[in-house]
Amino acid sequence: MNTADRSIALVDAAMRRRFYFLEMAPAVAPVSDVLAKWLAKHGMSDVPAQLLAELNRRLGDPDAAIGPSYLMTKSVMEPGRLERIWAHAILPLLQERFYGTGEDLKRYSLSAIRAAITTTSNED
Repeated sequence: MNTADRSIALVDAAMRRRFYFLEMAPAVAPVSDVLAKWLAKHGMSDVPAQLLAELNRRLGDPDAAIGPSYLMTKSVMEPGRLERIWAHAILPLLQERFYGTGEDLKRYSLSAIRAAITTTSNED
């Protein structure tokens, strides 16, 4: 169940009485490793996994973290595809999440995240 969806509170209470729970947050292992492993299995660059890890680090909230499935497509490395995914799938989630908070979403833009991982790579 998605912890960010508060409309399921009554169902959630009933489920919690009947089942064990295992956290599967996108920024926490084992889920945090899924994208990198998937990309490696398909012989692809790990850049999308680095971008997602940096985005989730910046978000700093397990309930706001973005999962790997958005980037688990064989076309992610095609020209313009990553940009389209970011603009039309990831950023809208963040816009909704931060609506009315005054949060500057520029820090979550693909260009800002790319710059951060490029800087980190150059420091190593």
